[in-house]
Amino acid sequence: MVLRIAFSLLAAALLAAAIFVFAYLGWQWGLACLFAAAACAGLMLFFANLHKKLDPDERPATKGDFISGPAHMRGDDEENKGGE
Repeated sequence: MVLRIAFSLLAAALLAAAIFVFAYLGWQWGLACLFAAAACAGLMLFFANLHKKLDPDERPATKGDFISGPAHMRGDDEENKGGE
């Protein structure tokens, strides 16, 4: 998750910087900046898909939320999902 956020911020910063790079350094460096931003966006999508493909056993346990309370007090355990 940290890598996904880092690459999305880096891609956004590179896109913002590309305007000034095009203006002051020329179109070759501007295109290089755009390609770097596209590579960062691709890495962001890669890590997002990688996070979704993790097995449920490898994902961190849910802690609950402020509406439904802590997960251990809601009765979301595997043994309670028997269809009672």
